[in-house]
Amino acid sequence: MAGIKDVARAAGVSVSTVSYVLSGKRAISEKTAARVRDAIRELQYTPDASAQKMRGIRNQILAVSEPIRGDIDEAKYNAYFLHTAWQAKNAGYDVLLLSGEDAVDDIRRVARSNMVDGVLLLDIVEDDKRVVEVGSYGKPCVAIGYPSRKGDCAYVDIDFPAAADLAVRYLHGKGHRDVILLRDNERDYERQSGYVVTLRRLMLERAGEMGMRVTESAKNEFGRFDARAFVDGLLKSVPRPTAIISQADADTLNMVTRELENRGIDIPGDISILSCGTFLRTELVATRSPRYR
Repeated sequence: MAGIKDVARAAGVSVSTVSYVLSGKRAISEKTAARVRDAIRELQYTPDASAQKMRGIRNQILAVSEPIRGDIDEAKYNAYFLHTAWQAKNAGYDVLLLSGEDAVDDIRRVARSNMVDGVLLLDIVEDDKRVVEVGSYGKPCVAIGYPSRKGDCAYVDIDFPAAADLAVRYLHGKGHRDVILLRDNERDYERQSGYVVTLRRLMLERAGEMGMRVTESAKNEFGRFDARAFVDGLLKSVPRPTAIISQADADTLNMVTRELENRGIDIPGDISILSCGTFLRTELVATRSPRYR
């Protein structure tokens, strides 16, 4: 394995010059620095992470910040991370997962030690501290989500206004005027998970504009959803909703469809179901088809 002395010899410079090119602590002519960088590539020399603040040479590692919580949706978490890692691999990068609760300090630690070339923020909430502190990282940053307080980073997200409009207009066009919203895990609302809060608000606003009446299910506490109580409330509503808009996960929605079918309620003959902004990690339970509208 090549060492720093081998690099210095190949580039025709001193060891200290190689060190200065790596650290950037002293001005080195571009011609000399280029020779050093070329020697590093040719010899496949890997400097210590602490020395990787070199000009023009990258680690090819991206930090992915996605804190693990007790109520996390494992399928959604895994899917986002897996697809992020896959795309990074295709672009020639490895990923370093940062899963600690003190996310800002974790990002600063790996960014300031130059272990990574950039940072991806997943699972964005409305008032996300990671976004607010972007200026302190010293690395390019991209958020998969659109928080209310925007730092100096790029954002990628779903067009929620279009999604909400499409969902509501579709149900309205099918003749539905009374619908019920099956809420997501309540902790997602409480912690202001960006996509959950934004999509709910926009759907309710659009439904109101189109003259549709939307009632909401009771709070869907993590691991404690009662499908029988939900269906009881739906059937007792006056007027009775003719459609369900679901923000819940696949397991919750499956419990609802089973309960409806156990009571002889046909889907979509008696009630339609539209899943919006939900990650369905498994196939929904088999029922008579066609099922959903």
